[in-house]
Amino acid sequence: MARLKLSNTASGGEALLLAYKAAKLCLTEWDPQRNTLETISLHYYEKDDIQAAPWELPLNEYVNYLDADPGSRCAAFKFGSRNLAILPFRQSEEDLEMDDWDEDLDGPRPVKESNAGAVANGTSDSVEQAYTASFVLRLPLIEPSLLHPIHLAFLHEYREPTFGILSSTQPPSAALGAKDHLSYQVFTLDLQQKASTTILSVTDLPRDLFKVMPLPAPIGGALLLGENELIHVDQSGRTNGVAVNPITKQITSFNLVDQSDLGLRLEGCTVEILSIDHGELLLVTKEGYLVMITFRIDGRTVSGLSLRLVTEECGGNLFKSRATCISKLGKNACFIGSETGDSVVLGWTRRQSQEKRKRSRIIDPDLGLDIDEMDIEDYDDDDDLYGNASTAAKPIQTANESGKAGDLHFRVNDTLICIAPINDFTCGKPAFALSSEEATLAKGVTADLELACAVGKGRAGSIAVINRGVQPKIIGRFEFPEARGFWTVRVKKPAPSALTAPAGSGHDYDAAGHYDKYMIVAKVDLDGYETSDVYALTAAGFESIKDTEFEPAAGFTVEAGTMGNENRIIQVLKSEVRCYDGDLGLAQILPMFDEDTNTEPRVLSASISDPYLLLVRDDSNIFLAQIQRNNELEEVDKDGSPLNSTKWSSGCLYKDTKGVFQSSKGSGTGETIMMFLLSSSGALHIYALPDLSKPVFVSDGLSYLPPSSQQNSLSEKARLVILSQSVSLQI
Repeated sequence: MARLKLSNTASGGEALLLAYKAAKLCLTEWDPQRNTLETISLHYYEKDDIQAAPWELPLNEYVNYLDADPGSRCAAFKFGSRNLAILPFRQSEEDLEMDDWDEDLDGPRPVKESNAGAVANGTSDSVEQAYTASFVLRLPLIEPSLLHPIHLAFLHEYREPTFGILSSTQPPSAALGAKDHLSYQVFTLDLQQKASTTILSVTDLPRDLFKVMPLPAPIGGALLLGENELIHVDQSGRTNGVAVNPITKQITSFNLVDQSDLGLRLEGCTVEILSIDHGELLLVTKEGYLVMITFRIDGRTVSGLSLRLVTEECGGNLFKSRATCISKLGKNACFIGSETGDSVVLGWTRRQSQEKRKRSRIIDPDLGLDIDEMDIEDYDDDDDLYGNASTAAKPIQTANESGKAGDLHFRVNDTLICIAPINDFTCGKPAFALSSEEATLAKGVTADLELACAVGKGRAGSIAVINRGVQPKIIGRFEFPEARGFWTVRVKKPAPSALTAPAGSGHDYDAAGHYDKYMIVAKVDLDGYETSDVYALTAAGFESIKDTEFEPAAGFTVEAGTMGNENRIIQVLKSEVRCYDGDLGLAQILPMFDEDTNTEPRVLSASISDPYLLLVRDDSNIFLAQIQRNNELEEVDKDGSPLNSTKWSSGCLYKDTKGVFQSSKGSGTGETIMMFLLSSSGALHIYALPDLSKPVFVSDGLSYLPPSSQQNSLSEKARLVILSQSVSLQI
């Protein structure tokens, strides 16, 4: 994969270029409307004239490499044995014509006309503007020595797209024992002429180098990763390397700094830049060890590099598996992904350097000098600018000292759990002590069987216990055979009459610091008698509440909740609605009586979304009420609304906090209560409360959809046909 900064993307962000084994590229971008990746273009390079040699393997048998220019001017895709595809991208006119624009001399930069309207209306030609025609170069035609390419990467700080490639004139073989036959060459591309020019060549490199990592300024150049060494090549071809184990002396004669006491094996490692200004890179070995790479710079030249294992005190053992990818997130965090263990978001802080501490101790407090910390920092800045007389050059960070920047202390900010690879597994019953309380509580609630798996590799190996569903930790078990439904509520206590502030304004009446304290239970006994009880929730369970105005014999509770900013408890019964205050004092009774028909319809279902209450009754009518500022429920007037002329079978309320159901883009004015109603004929009506004059959406074809969706009931094509029919009926 490669990231590209293209103009006129649908989301305004970067695009993603994907490479496949079968010589194919796919340019994608994020579609914010569909919340998915959208393919912009496909590029195929499976041509007979490209794979002409009869002894060459199929294209998908070769190792392919993809990299993009840091300026997103083009991308290079090495496929097959010696083929290099170049995909150029169009640059904006501002980048092409105004690179040297000086606002102080030339005035303000001209404002270009925005093309946002065309993009929004779907008439943008961003697909044609994203890229130009690609072309394929044969590597031996670029340079005859490029017979066996190993890796390539685009470099920083070049006016034209420039890439460095690691290659050999001999086929890779550890059995032949040939030393130092690799070469590193840098080529600049002319996208207009479809040609290249060699600007740098370094030969006689160790045979175990496998990757080119470009480095931005102030270091520049590229870091060549090998199995036993690291070599930096700057823009002038000067090299600095370090050996990390004793095997290096046996496989190469290249001049390297000896750090073989580290005993590192770098095959399969990943490297990411932590701070390019301090010359710090993070290397993660295949065993999961963290290694700091530091560069020493004299002026503008890299004079050396060194490696240092991160100690356990600094978080060196936080990652325990092989890293498959690493990407920096912000300034002080990076994501390390793994296929054999947990992936982590690693953060770090910098410890104060010893140099500043020593300088602060030079000033004797007994002298009474009027020098504050700002003055000390100014002196430190002067030292940074002019250096020390005893030091010829000021390195970014020395090889054996912590330096001015200080040591980095790593920590785990977040973890993405991975249970792969599963090496072995077995089924068994959960382990409980015989006749223990935990086993008694879990009986019939938790699963009877669970899966124990041996997962991970190496230091990341562990045992994972997998269950089919969530296994709750049961703290109490109570037999309640007559219960048919229960609701827990949190309500504010009524403020004393002496307080002039609104109820709930004091600290003792802040509902945010309270948990749900009441539980309303709907019961049906063995004789079919329906009642409702209220209980107080405690740490040990729940206790029945007596001596309140809550009447158990009032009937069966259909729905319960809170309204009026949690100042009222709402109990919906089949024949009426009751409102209680925070002490379960009865505040209001709203009976279900229809004056037009002189009947008392029964409530079938209810939905609460403060400040509205929706009831669906057995006469196929709905009852909509709103709580007022005085915490009194009043029925909403439906005169002139189509609600009165339609029979309803179901309904619910939904608080739209993100504007998902807004009628037009940009028309959202905050939270909106949406009312969903299903008519007896199967039509779906959506109203935006308090407007009952007309629905914001109607779907008459909802009844044509199947009542339930199962994986094997209908094929995907059949579902799409039914959905298209319902949409066509709606239109």
